[in-house]
Amino acid sequence: MLLTHIAEAGQTILLVARVGADAEWLASLQKVRDTLIKQVGVEGRVDFEQIDRIEKSEVTLPSAHYDSVVANPTEPWIVEHSSSALASILLALKPSGSLVLNELVLCKSGSSSLLPVTRTLDDLKQLLKFAGFVDVQPEAHQPVPEHTLLALAKSCWKKPDAEEFVAQARGTILVAAVMAKKPSYNVGAAAALSFGRRTVSQDANTLPNRGASKAWMIDVESDNEAEIEDQDGLLAAEDLARPDAASLVRPDGTKPRRKPCKNCTCGLADGGEVNEDTVCGPADKPKKPRKPIDVVNVKSSCGSCSLGDAFRCTSCPYLGMPAFKPGEKVALGGSMLHDDFMP
Repeated sequence: MLLTHIAEAGQTILLVARVGADAEWLASLQKVRDTLIKQVGVEGRVDFEQIDRIEKSEVTLPSAHYDSVVANPTEPWIVEHSSSALASILLALKPSGSLVLNELVLCKSGSSSLLPVTRTLDDLKQLLKFAGFVDVQPEAHQPVPEHTLLALAKSCWKKPDAEEFVAQARGTILVAAVMAKKPSYNVGAAAALSFGRRTVSQDANTLPNRGASKAWMIDVESDNEAEIEDQDGLLAAEDLARPDAASLVRPDGTKPRRKPCKNCTCGLADGGEVNEDTVCGPADKPKKPRKPIDVVNVKSSCGSCSLGDAFRCTSCPYLGMPAFKPGEKVALGGSMLHDDFMP
């Protein structure tokens, strides 16, 4: 066991590990459990759960129930804790609860693509922070012993040439122990915000205008304030005198010309000499004569005039006339030229 967790009396501890078939590893895990039971005493409790069931969501851990979680405490340390398993462990911890976690890591990233271990110590710390843990501190890390690597290569990783694998992985795989804590609040906790009045200090020297109704004020009678400048004193007598007409004459002696208006008719827009007294007015545009409507040869704009009154619009010149073929001259004859009423 790399890191020994010291539990206090009366605590509730959760032991998380992967149970293997090796008798020596089972004996080490049972020894850790017996040690934790002695530490918590009769009032405490030590539960055990397999990490595989937590990762597959086959079991639901009670929320905010455990004071500490001890994960993967003994050999073979082959568990790579996933983000979902760490999230479940975080929910099971009480506020400010602690996590003690052991895991195999690489001494540096990119050591070898053939090694079964893929994470470094920094990657493990980052994963714990992303899961919601705080105060993530690596307590210890040391190389995995060669006899442990050989046992892992044969029984867990199923390497065909275990000795060659141990020679290649020697010094590159470490076992690290990391401690982390849950924040001092539960997930989804709410806290009331106080928007009451801020308490006012009773010291008269710190707040001389504590009873003032305004947000801020200037003490004009204070000797420390600078004298306020008189605005009327900034103007001279020449600034107050009205200018006469002679001072407004242009330097070249020419009179200012007015701008031509829109639709100018006096010639000012053409650049010629124009009498200033001439009143310019907009030119009257000639109105276009309206063409007489040829009721007989009129062209339909909608194409429905020849169909009859049911298809004609209100302004159609063919209203009241019978239907006809397009292009045909409309003519009224026979009885249509006489009134229906005969005296």
